[in-house]
Amino acid sequence: MQINNIFKMNDWRIGKFLLVILSVQLALLGSIGIENIGLHIPLLRQLIGFIYLTFIPGIIILRILKLHELDSLETLLYAVGLSLASLMLSGLLLNTLYPLFGLSRPISIINLLITISGVVIILCVICYKRDSDFFADNFINLKDVLSLPALFLYLLPFFTILGTYSVNYRKSNFLLMFMIVLIALIVFFIGFDIFIPKKLYSLAVYLISFSLLFHNALISDYIWGWDIHFEYYYSNLVLKNSLWNSTIYGNVNAMLSIVMLAPIYSIITGLSLTWVLKIIYPLIFSLVPLGIYRIFQKQIGDKIGFLSVFFCISFFTFYTEMLALARQQIAELFLILIILLIIDKKMIKMKRSMLYIIFSFSIIVSHYGISYIFMVLLIFVWSLFYLFTKYRSKEIKGDINSKFVLLYVILTLAWYMYISNSSALSTIVHIGSQISDSVYSDFLDPVSVEPINQKERLESTSIILKQTISPLHEMGKYIHLISQFFIVIGIFTILLKRSKIKFENEYIAFSFGNLMILLASLSIPYFASSLNTTRLYQITLIFLAPFAVIGGIMIFNMISKIVMRSWNENPDRSSIKIMFIFFIIYFLFNSGFVYEITKDNPESISLSQETIKNYGNVEIKANFFTSFIPEQDYFSAIWLSKNRNNKMNVNMDLSRKNNLLVSYGNQGLYSILSKSPSKIFRGSYIYTGYLNNVDKIMVGPKYKRYWYISEISPFLDKSNKIYTNNASIIYKKRG
Repeated sequence: MQINNIFKMNDWRIGKFLLVILSVQLALLGSIGIENIGLHIPLLRQLIGFIYLTFIPGIIILRILKLHELDSLETLLYAVGLSLASLMLSGLLLNTLYPLFGLSRPISIINLLITISGVVIILCVICYKRDSDFFADNFINLKDVLSLPALFLYLLPFFTILGTYSVNYRKSNFLLMFMIVLIALIVFFIGFDIFIPKKLYSLAVYLISFSLLFHNALISDYIWGWDIHFEYYYSNLVLKNSLWNSTIYGNVNAMLSIVMLAPIYSIITGLSLTWVLKIIYPLIFSLVPLGIYRIFQKQIGDKIGFLSVFFCISFFTFYTEMLALARQQIAELFLILIILLIIDKKMIKMKRSMLYIIFSFSIIVSHYGISYIFMVLLIFVWSLFYLFTKYRSKEIKGDINSKFVLLYVILTLAWYMYISNSSALSTIVHIGSQISDSVYSDFLDPVSVEPINQKERLESTSIILKQTISPLHEMGKYIHLISQFFIVIGIFTILLKRSKIKFENEYIAFSFGNLMILLASLSIPYFASSLNTTRLYQITLIFLAPFAVIGGIMIFNMISKIVMRSWNENPDRSSIKIMFIFFIIYFLFNSGFVYEITKDNPESISLSQETIKNYGNVEIKANFFTSFIPEQDYFSAIWLSKNRNNKMNVNMDLSRKNNLLVSYGNQGLYSILSKSPSKIFRGSYIYTGYLNNVDKIMVGPKYKRYWYISEISPFLDKSNKIYTNNASIIYKKRG
């Protein structure tokens, strides 16, 4: 049995295509209307709103551009990318133009519905005029979708959702631990050609990606992490004012991926901002590995492509830190769309150029860090091709030319110069100044390469120099180092043409540039700390992951020749199987599964919550509660935001700096508590949370400095206790 391929709607007959578009639009308006009269149908508005915003504008634009030569995966990715770009641009125009006509609150549900619906209708009219004659039959075979291997893969999201519920409300991690084992089993089956056919590899990639992201994202009813609290704060400002103030100083405030996208999703879907950041953004980000897989698959084949993307998403930053970086999640989607364009030589150049401009601008307004990295890479690749052409007398044809590089640089500098009082531009200038001032004196100094006030975990040279807390953690460290060694070997294998695998020239140049960035993070002072080394490494893996697989295969092939072992099969196939086993082990260490099973200082926010609370040492507990928000801390922060005097300072320990009280507490003035509370002004507040009152641990005033709340108990006893829920207490110094 077959059904029409929903992912290639742009190939349907124009009448059927427009009927579906308008039906979704009417369904959205109807679901909002039903809620307004007091009838709530669970998930209806949220589901329709998500589909409408995430897919509909983009699929229409694809049809306007007459892009029909794409496969289902590419169509889905480009449609989502174009939808997000159109939402950010529509929001920007709305925010800029409507106040000129006396509408002081442009980012409101009425204005958004009228504008977005109007844009969609206009796009439909253009689509009808430009592409009404084209149609092609594309079907999805239900036998494949409902086959036994596919049903086996569908177990992953089932156990993920049920498992997070079990952790949140039953304090049991059994189902999530089983989900991790299931992922390892699926990867093993694919590596050894068991049960799962090639046509389901992309489905496996998506479901593994989804499960890894949501086994952490769905933990707790509140956002957790660090940067995400500032993202919540700036998004919430837009929601409260129904207007984006582009003059407010702050890097995050310059990002349309936060100040436009999140409020639009929240208003249209009716979801709170918390759940937009915890569900919708990870759903969008879960498509990134699909794009990475397509990039790898088109160049190195299905199996090595699958293993490469599995390596990429096995790295813990993908499903931990990235969940607290909503703007980077969106920027990485646009980054992989540009890479897809680079390796797609079949698309008409004019259409490709239009998409380059759209996705490049979208990166710029999504994340300043990735936009600067991409700018450096563009200049590097263009310079490399220019020098190669000049001195080798052989022109390398490609899309990375001087015009594109210049346009990107101008757009980047213009946006960051005029938005948020040049905050993002000032940041990069400051970083450049720090690097230039210290590059001679501190070169290769690990303290300056990654300052000690940053979280140390695989942080730059500290991964080599740092003492681990157990032999098992030492093993985990060396597994990371081996994978990085494989990357270097793989890069030089391709450069020296020792492999049959052929990459696009531009992709090789970008990959070499990423390797240089990685080496720079190990040696250039303050370079890595500007973005955080783990995040930087995660970005570079988008390019470098396949070289780890290639490098490992090359090494194991060489070993087999040296020992003259008699292989029962092709050495390449045996080496690939060994690499699958290696990266399964890599995944089990990165996920925290190994450490949780052995109870060896685990740190996973999902797998090891109870272990950390009951058996964790001071540092592990402090790290956990710096990221995680207990419900008692949430309620105390909400109370403080509603009842405090905004002119008075809030004092807290370092574990609550730049997180809970920024987002839910909505506070601005703060100071870090120390053992000498005499500096606290009269009438100011002292906030203590779960970590402070239940575990009695205080953090600060410097990073990784721990002490006990009992050391300031005499001072707290003399202060007024103005709020308590036993776990979280707020005091006010007597005046």
